[in-house]
Formats: sequence, structure tokens, C-alpha cells
Amino acid sequence: MSFLHQSAPRVSVVVRSYNRLPALIELLGLLLAQAHDSFEVVVVEQSTQRAPEDVVQLDALARDPRLRVLQFPPLGGPAARNTGVRHGRGDLFVFIDDDDLPVGTDWLRLHEANFADPKCLGVTGQFFEPNAAPYVNLERARRDVLSFNSLMWQRVFARTDQRKKVQSLMGGNAAIPRRTLERFGLWDECTPIEDEPSLAYRINAGKAADEYMLFDPDVKMIRRLDVPGGMGKRTMSGPFYAKRVFTFLHNIVGHYFPRRFVLLYPAYMYMCIYHVTQWICSDSLKHRTLSQRVLATGGFYLAFFPLWTYLLVSWSVKRVFVAPAHRPELDPRPANVTAQLAPMRSAEPANQTVAA
Repeated sequence: MSFLHQSAPRVSVVVRSYNRLPALIELLGLLLAQAHDSFEVVVVEQSTQRAPEDVVQLDALARDPRLRVLQFPPLGGPAARNTGVRHGRGDLFVFIDDDDLPVGTDWLRLHEANFADPKCLGVTGQFFEPNAAPYVNLERARRDVLSFNSLMWQRVFARTDQRKKVQSLMGGNAAIPRRTLERFGLWDECTPIEDEPSLAYRINAGKAADEYMLFDPDVKMIRRLDVPGGMGKRTMSGPFYAKRVFTFLHNIVGHYFPRRFVLLYPAYMYMCIYHVTQWICSDSLKHRTLSQRVLATGGFYLAFFPLWTYLLVSWSVKRVFVAPAHRPELDPRPANVTAQLAPMRSAEPANQTVAA
């Protein structure tokens, strides 16, 4: 039995938002239209640029008692997700970002239905990406969906179509019970990318043999890759993306798998080269033409070893003074969380960026 106030919802939808108010407003309209009898929407709103007309629309939506819009300065991806969880009152958390959209009015109901089995620790639904090419090897995608390779890099393949027990959970179109987060902690905040695996590493290490995480293709989400704003993942330079990969590898993989990380260190260097190349050629909006991609990859290859050396020295010096924190805890749930911040106010455009 829940010890919350009787008015507390069963489900808390956590939405991270940064400089995408028009997209957020569209998303909230679909979330508030969900055919579900007990849910709330908690928005962690961190925008530094707010058009007055968008603020008016968001304030109007926030009159719905199921919606709480909480304003913060830019927190970074995992810290924003953790903040949303700590403000949620439900027994089940469902996650979606401001540039994505749920498919259908039964999206929440389908997520919640998976937890009729108490052995289910978390669920990720299917991603639908408009105009995305089919997987070249569909059988491989089905086999490897939400798994880790030998270097503990997450393989996603979340556009595949078969229900399957998996090793990891995504940060969007995902549902995780409060009991799972109370038991295994929240997401490590010491990485600017790949912030989902830290929780999955701990779940895999501590779950019972009959407990599982699940990929459910019947729960669908539209993943929009062309919405401006956000953390600018698709518009940064190759070296800056490499720095983010470096940080993830050293702060997360190196922490949870130290022996593997040290023994296979050269492999991690080349994995960084591979993923930056893949990012430039596939995901980057900064490198659209073939000539831009050739120049970007060629320049990155020439700069890689000096860049890696610089990053390693900088990271090592920082570690002497401050060690990255791991396994943030879910704070005890308050008896009744009803406070809502004051209505939003428009702000002048700023050059502030999300903290790494």
C-alpha cells in the first residue's frame, strides 16, 4: 500500500526540457490527453531562452492540476532526470524528453501494464524515427537490442520489433518503478552523454536471477531528431563530442569495470575514434555534405592522440582534487508534494549552455 496522501498519482511522467518550449508545449498536450486515471507530469524546465508567447501557452497548460512545471538553471542530462524523479510522487516513473512524442492515448497504460509482474524492474518501448532507414541487419538488431558489447558500450537498436528481456534501459520511452530506483539508486551525473548505462550496470550486478528489464515494442514513441534547442548534441564539433565520449569512458566504465578498462585501454581509445567517426557521418547536423564529413574525420584523426593526451592529463589532475560521485540516491518520498513554482516568466535569449 502506498504511504502517500490519497491524492498522489500512481504514475509520474518526467520530462526534461531545455530551450524547446514550442516542442514541449506540443508534447504536454499529448501527455495530458492520455487515457489514464492516475498520473502527473513533472517538467524539469531549464530554458535560458523563452519567447513570451510560449510562456503564456505553458502557463495555461500548467493550470491543469496534473501538470507541474519546475524551473531550474541548466542542470545537465542525468541531473535533470534525477531532479524530476525526486519531485515525482508516483510509484511508477515514465520518462520522455521535450523533443519526443508518445504514440496513442494508451501510452501510459501500456507502460504500466508491464509491471503487473513484480519481477519486471524497468521497460523501454520502441522508438519510431521518421525517415530513418531500416536496420541493415534486422536479426542482429533484434538479438542485440539494449545490450552491452564487450567494452560495456550500450547497443540500442530500439527501433526493432520483438518483445525481449534486455540488459539496459533508455532515458526516453522508459518506465521504471520507484522500488527499482530505491533499491539501485539513480543515474550517475558525472557524464555528459550515455547517462543511462550507470543505472543498468548496477541493476545487472544486483538483480535476482528471475528479475529482468524488458523491451516492449508495443509502447511506441516518436523520436524527433530535428528539433532545435536541447543540449546541442547534433551540432557540436568532433573534438567536443570526443571529449564527451572520453568522460563517459573514464568516469563511468572505468568506475564500474576498472580491471576491464585498464586491461583493454587501447581498445577504448579506438572505440572513441569509431564512435566519433560514426557520429560525424550519421548523427551530426554540423557535417551534412561528403566534403564536410571527410574534412571533419580527417582532421579528427590527425588531432586524436594529442587530444586524448590532453584530456587524460586534465582528467587525472582533476581526479587528484575531486573524485566523481556515483550512485545518487532517491530521497525519501514526502508524504504529500503539492508545491508548485510560480508561473514562468519570459527571459531574454542567453548564451548559457548546459553544464557538462
